[in-house]
Amino acid sequence: MEHAAESQRLTEGDAELLRRAAAGDAAAFETFLERHQAAAYRLIRAIAPTPADAEDALQETFLACWRSAGTFAGGGEARHWVLAIARNAARRLYRKRRGEPADFVSLDELGREAGWGSADPPVVRDARAAAREAIEGALMTLGAEEREVLILRDLEGLSGEETARVLHLTLPAAKSRLHRARLRLAAALRSGADA
Repeated sequence: MEHAAESQRLTEGDAELLRRAAAGDAAAFETFLERHQAAAYRLIRAIAPTPADAEDALQETFLACWRSAGTFAGGGEARHWVLAIARNAARRLYRKRRGEPADFVSLDELGREAGWGSADPPVVRDARAAAREAIEGALMTLGAEEREVLILRDLEGLSGEETARVLHLTLPAAKSRLHRARLRLAAALRSGADA
């Protein structure tokens, strides 16, 4: 019986999960959270100055989603709704924390840096870490608006229209920002490789 309920939750649409969450169904909200947590975190991380800040903003995002689950009208895609909430939470946190020291490193991040939980051989792990570090470093040279558009289009795979809607831009403005961001990222990666 439990297996059937779990199977039903996995195939339910986001609007139904949010409707059930609004009625107090924590399991439905957990399923919704699992679907959208990674995408929300990637967008937040593009804005937040530290991983700890990103984790705080992610918690704020899903608290806001839980509180307002009943307000989701279902007219658009729930993923866009979550990403818009995530963007607002990250920006609000950034404005609030600007100027605070950023020397706190989470235990999860320290564990990842130490290589815990990775089954890859050290050579592969080191190559991936170097590539990831180069990309993250190049991304951090960009402005928050450029990081946002890159994350939404190139990492999350949103369409141009969807990206424009999440960022509250016209489609031509979103396309222009994406083009400039891609060029700046390529230049930053090239200058990092030349160094």
